Amino acid sequence: MLYRQVKRQLINDIQTGVAAPGAALPNEKDLAQRFQVSVGTVRRAVDELVAEHVLLRQQGRGTFVGKLDRERFMFQFFKIAARDGHSEFPEVRLHKFSKSRASQTEAQALGLHGSQWVFRIENILHLQGQPVIHDRIAIAAAMFPGLNQASFTARTTTIYGHYQAAFGITIVEADERVRAELVTPESAQLLNLDEATPVLCIDRVAHTFDRQPAEFRTSIVDTRHFDYVSRMREMT
Repeated sequence: MLYRQVKRQLINDIQTGVAAPGAALPNEKDLAQRFQVSVGTVRRAVDELVAEHVLLRQQGRGTFVGKLDRERFMFQFFKIAARDGHSEFPEVRLHKFSKSRASQTEAQALGLHGSQWVFRIENILHLQGQPVIHDRIAIAAAMFPGLNQASFTARTTTIYGHYQAAFGITIVEADERVRAELVTPESAQLLNLDEATPVLCIDRVAHTFDRQPAEFRTSIVDTRHFDYVSRMREMT
């Protein structure tokens, strides 16, 4: 359909940096002239991108390319909250950073073929001053050329914000599988838990446009005082 062609061209602008994160989108009339379509066709394409959190519409100001900042991270991707309902941005501390060949599980999750290189990142996330989450992240080295520990540590935004600002990789959605298991000795030590303590294990595959996998993350969560909170909204 015609509006899907407009949507694809807008996505291409974002992927190539023509429309930078946080930048204002031209008005619908100008976009209609550019793409030689009706304003209604442009509006439908923009509405879908707003619904997918790729674009952000601000009343009285216009429409902007969404930034993967703290607010969006907390709204869309971070689902751990204190049992009393309090939600806070985690303090993220780097534990390990390395580069090696992808495991079979990582290759399958990231859609890699052959023995390709991945960056492996481990973080400890603190909430209310306590270590609560042990994250293990794998990303394809070919998708993030030039990434290193120094630049990763020096980032001034979220990890997904760093993907977007430094590499043009916008995370738009994620699939998660959640299960309960016993903590491993390594995670037990990092989270100050007794061995064999039950924990929540969350496997997440984060996707950029066109469902292309960009990150495989396993989160080990101490749920003694924290819950996994999924907010369900009615689709209209």
